[in-house]
Amino acid sequence: MRNSSEILQKVRKIAIVRTDRLGDMVLTLPMCNALKELYPEACISLVARSYARDLLLNCTAIDEVLFIDDYSGGIKDIFRQNSFDAVFFPRPRFNECLAAFMKRIPLRIGTAYRWYSLLFNHKVHDHRKNANFHEAEYNTRLVESASGMKCETKLVKPYVDFEIRKNIIDKLKSSGIVENEPFIIVHPGSGGSAYDWKADNFGILAKKIYEELHYKIVITGSEAEKDSCTAVKKICPGAVDLCGQTGLREMISLISLSKLFISNSTGPLHIAAALDIPVIGLYPNTPHLSSKRWGPYSAKGLTVSPTDGDDMNLISINRVYYCVVQQLNRI
Repeated sequence: MRNSSEILQKVRKIAIVRTDRLGDMVLTLPMCNALKELYPEACISLVARSYARDLLLNCTAIDEVLFIDDYSGGIKDIFRQNSFDAVFFPRPRFNECLAAFMKRIPLRIGTAYRWYSLLFNHKVHDHRKNANFHEAEYNTRLVESASGMKCETKLVKPYVDFEIRKNIIDKLKSSGIVENEPFIIVHPGSGGSAYDWKADNFGILAKKIYEELHYKIVITGSEAEKDSCTAVKKICPGAVDLCGQTGLREMISLISLSKLFISNSTGPLHIAAALDIPVIGLYPNTPHLSSKRWGPYSAKGLTVSPTDGDDMNLISINRVYYCVVQQLNRI
């Protein structure tokens, strides 16, 4: 087989397959951007799930999105209907990798450390569980390994729909937050991929910010996170609770208006970082869950972890409050 970098120099169409969580998608877009910069004549196709549709709207890092749940045959149909010269698997799944192998896509790039890595013909020797690099960097390292060229890792700013942004401003007005009035988002839920700081802690923190720093508080979360949001609102009744009231496009617009975003390890935190909003993230210490791998990839990000182990109860409210003061002093 020819060298992978030689194949990439002549590619017409490249696929990146990422069909899992929202935050993972935010951290995959830097590799799409790197591929677009290295191979501007190639079509960069992202294979994703439709839940990420609004995040990928008007995305400058890709030429097309193929939503796997729009195809009755899933990934097999996508590979059957498109002539890809190369495919990257930042988060490989056996059935997706097998489909690429069976379609005989000329260049298939993925980790060397899965039992089915024999399906790849360019293997990358990175143990992600060791957290030697950030997740976004691990993804661009796939591109570096295959291309033989150094890549810049930079987040891709989500598209903000200004008509929806206007609607969000009106919604905030009706809740007592006037236009251009600074507010802080507290997002107590998570995708369940890491250990969480308790919702009551977020509530006490929110009340302290509201009463001592005089910032308005907006609580966000999905419908499934309603209990966590309600717990925060109960402790900080002055907060505006928008839990379950914003779809992804509305959430992006809301975050773009905020002064600070505070949460556990979750997708909206990465959206805030990509929008260049100051963030505070709470993370355990176990390497594959830690801030070193999953923290905000931003100069405006602060992270807080337990002093030892993964007991998130060891993170004091005063410690997070001090980070809030730090972040607000930078604005």
